[in-house]
Amino acid sequence: MSYRATPNVVTGHSTFFLLHGREIDIPNNDNLKAHICGENLSQIRSLENLKASFNLTYKLVAKANRKAHQNNKSLYDHRAKVCDFKENDLVYLYNPSIKPGLTRKFHKPWRGPFKIFKKIYDLNCRIVDQSGRPQVVRVNRLKRVYNTEVWKPKFEHRTKERWQKVRGNPQNKTK
Repeated sequence: MSYRATPNVVTGHSTFFLLHGREIDIPNNDNLKAHICGENLSQIRSLENLKASFNLTYKLVAKANRKAHQNNKSLYDHRAKVCDFKENDLVYLYNPSIKPGLTRKFHKPWRGPFKIFKKIYDLNCRIVDQSGRPQVVRVNRLKRVYNTEVWKPKFEHRTKERWQKVRGNPQNKTK
């Protein structure tokens, strides 16, 4: 009951208010006194007041959500880094997932090296590993390799053929 009565940080209203259009009645000493009703509003008038209250509240909540979204976006963008990778750059790929049964202590999250095959927009790249297997990854998961001697491809000439095969290029098909 206390969670439903507590105002949310983003919206500024309690969840009970957003659902029912009024604040929750929590029993306290003031509620134990006898209340004398002043005006009796008709049901239609009270429903109109409730509708107006909901419309106003939802507009305020939507505005507060947009403001919170912009605030979170600016915080994320402040920490984000822009990477300028080019084709044929060598990179490591960040993969924090751990196979079941293994321990995090000895896990190496950076895999690679990989070669950037093609840059898709500013945020995605097609990369290939040393055996020529392609995959599309986000740029923020990549880290540049400065030692180019670590790249020892097994099948360099097959890489373009594989991508054409994956894309279904009709020029590469044999009869």
